[in-house]
Amino acid sequence: MSAGRPRDAGFSLVEMLVGMALFAVLGTLLLGFAIGTTGVADDVRADSNTSGEARLAVERMTRELRQASEIRSVTIDDEGRVLAFTLGIDFDGQGGVEANAADDPEVLTYTWRPEERSLVLSGGGDSADVLAGGVVKADLRLRSSQWIHDTNGDGTTTWQEIDDSSVSTSDDQLDAAELALIDLVSVELEVQDGDTTRQFVVQADMRNRDGGPA
Repeated sequence: MSAGRPRDAGFSLVEMLVGMALFAVLGTLLLGFAIGTTGVADDVRADSNTSGEARLAVERMTRELRQASEIRSVTIDDEGRVLAFTLGIDFDGQGGVEANAADDPEVLTYTWRPEERSLVLSGGGDSADVLAGGVVKADLRLRSSQWIHDTNGDGTTTWQEIDDSSVSTSDDQLDAAELALIDLVSVELEVQDGDTTRQFVVQADMRNRDGGPA
């Protein structure tokens, strides 16, 4: 009599326990990988959003500085830092700046708030954060193409040299006569982008501004 096929004896208890342990280890590794990948993806998205907002802010500031016909005022702190500047821009092309235009404000103020690490845009009675909570530094520099006032001869006429000139009163501030000479503006933003600090730079020639005193 020939022997029949051996019957499938199945898995022993030890084999099942070993298999379950291996499955648990593999599942833990895969779960950790998935969570880590999700965290990295979230960080990348957050960084991309911050960089994108900063880039848009720089592009907007560049465009508005080039369109501006005047700098109405600036705010300078005790350390000589420019914290804010107000622009007049004839958006509708009617030959003047409407101070109270509500639909499309023609008087805009950019303000850097160091304590809040934010850059704020105000106009038409409203204000909004252009960049919120991530601006580590904002270096706002006002210069002039009036080289006659470049007292140290380095090829750059700073707002401090304009203030010290005979144009008006030297008081570490800029009045209307001095502001009329400012036609070159640069803004350097340092933005915290996750664990990285990124720099964005605006350099604008205010080619549409009204001519000031020589």
